[in-house]
Formats: sequence, structure tokens, C-alpha cells
Amino acid sequence: MADRPTRSIIALLVAGLIVVGTQSVPAHAAATYPEDAVKAVFLYRFAGYVTWPPSTANSSQFTIAILGADNVAEQLKALLPDHLIQGRPGRVQTIQGLGQLGDAQMLFIGPGALAKLSVFIEALKDRPVLIVTDQPGALEEGSTVNFLIEQQHVRFEISTSAAKRSGLQIGSGLLAVAERVKTGNLRRRSDCRTYADESQPCVLQLATQIDRLWIVKGGS
Repeated sequence: MADRPTRSIIALLVAGLIVVGTQSVPAHAAATYPEDAVKAVFLYRFAGYVTWPPSTANSSQFTIAILGADNVAEQLKALLPDHLIQGRPGRVQTIQGLGQLGDAQMLFIGPGALAKLSVFIEALKDRPVLIVTDQPGALEEGSTVNFLIEQQHVRFEISTSAAKRSGLQIGSGLLAVAERVKTGNLRRRSDCRTYADESQPCVLQLATQIDRLWIVKGGS
């Protein structure tokens, strides 16, 4: 369980002090906003902008499984007891392999499991699981959401085609604040346009545009 200062940091982040883009929390500012805490809050936030198939609605809990990122799991465990996810109690499950995944709706594959990243993603490609990773090039491997460190800030990129493959729908609010949105065949270059073209679902954010965008969704 996280100590009181860590819980206070998470509470501040969830309250809306975490900004997506160039004003997001600096990854190096560990004394105030530990990088693992920022990623934990993002995992919580992502769930509010994703629609899962109706077949997953029967679960009494919303489970976020963590593989290869124990520190992120601890930060998330400190957060979830105080917040619902899509109207259900949130649960963090630290796993060692996919055999322990169960009916988790989200899986974060951290640095400790990168050696088998492509194997894990391939095994999950037809399951309604939001796959979040933390590795350059992970979208090309089939990840749906991937963390980036850009200009010393935690950001993320999204693959809408990977989401569709898993039967998930990513909300426009999340796409609008992603650093990069990849569409089409995962093995081919995406056709992206700038944020000014709001009719194009593939939104390539510019730094000055990201500055003005916040994720400030309520607690569920």
C-alpha cells in the first residue's frame, strides 16, 4: 500500500492537475509526481474513454492487470479503493503470465515483460482487453495504447485499428489528446492529418494544440 504522501499525489492528479500533452506531468519530477504514479492515473483515466463489448458487462469488478510493472501496480492499488471505474469497483491484479489474466478488461505490459511483448499481444488479439504498453514501437507490435516520454513528459499514442480488432471503441475525447493516433493496417504507415482537421479520425497532435487540452473526467 502506498504511503500518505503518495496517496496525496495521486489524489491531486485525479483531481485534474494532470494535463495531456506538453504540459503533462514531467517524468523527471519524481519528488512531486513520480512517473509510475502518473502512468497509474492514466490507466485509470483511459477506462473512462473506452467502450467494451456488452459481453464484458457482467463482471462485478473492473480489473486492470499489471504485468512487469510492480511499481505502477502499487500506485494503482493506492488509487482504486477511492474510485469507481465505469460504475464498478476497480481492482488491480499483478500477474506473472497471461494464464492469470482471467476476465481483466485492461492489461498494462510494463518494462519487465518486454521480452515477450509480441507473444502476449498476439495471444490477446481477439480478446476484449485494452492492451497498454510502455515501449517504443509497441503500436506496430499490436498494442492499443502505448506510453511515450516526450520532452520529459508522460504522453501516449493510440492504435484505433488495434482497438477495433479487440472489439473496443476509443472515445473521441481520448483520441483528441493523444500524441499520435494510428489507423489502418498496423504494418503500414498511418494516414494522419493535423488536429485542425477534426473530420479526420486520425489526429496528429501538435505541441501548441496539446497545451490546451485536458482530461478532466469525473471519478467514474
